[in-house]
Amino acid sequence: MNKRKGLLAATILICCAIAGGGTIAYYTYEDVAHNVITSGGVTIELVEKSQQSDGTLIDFPKEGITGVMPGERVSKIVSVKNTGSSDAWIRVVVDTRINDVSNTSLPTEIQVGNNNQSVIQFTIDNENWTYRDGYCYYNKPVKAGESTSVLFDSVVFNKHTPNEYQNCTSYIDVCAQAVQVDNNGEDVLQAQGWPEENKQ
Repeated sequence: MNKRKGLLAATILICCAIAGGGTIAYYTYEDVAHNVITSGGVTIELVEKSQQSDGTLIDFPKEGITGVMPGERVSKIVSVKNTGSSDAWIRVVVDTRINDVSNTSLPTEIQVGNNNQSVIQFTIDNENWTYRDGYCYYNKPVKAGESTSVLFDSVVFNKHTPNEYQNCTSYIDVCAQAVQVDNNGEDVLQAQGWPEENKQ
């Protein structure tokens, strides 16, 4: 592969889909790698954990979670690990979508009083992550073998969700991207080489 000085030598995209919602919600997990370029030693892994009632962490169950009620908080702890040999800048894009029982798209926002609220609710850590242009950028370089801090740690199906959302399936599409740190900007917002075409 041809390389140009100052241009990113490697990128990787990892996508993960999480489903859930409705009064009989269903959470599923899928991990798919796209457009993987392995030169330069930049590889990442999207890590998803769930905290049990006794405080222990387990891998988020691939078989899914059912019976999630509106207003119920589901432990979903998302971070990104640098599995490569080079330091990496990392960013993540999170998109949501909802389908009813006939697989028809539903709005991801509902009106509550005079305000619009998201049906699928989660809180991004804005101390270690910076939101810009639809992406969450991790503020610090991630060394080989280390991980970002948690992006978000739980998901809630809005307690004000109306009846037409009953038995629906909601999705959180989490896509993580990484580029090398060496010779690539003073901070993550100056880094170049992100695969724009892969934004969800």
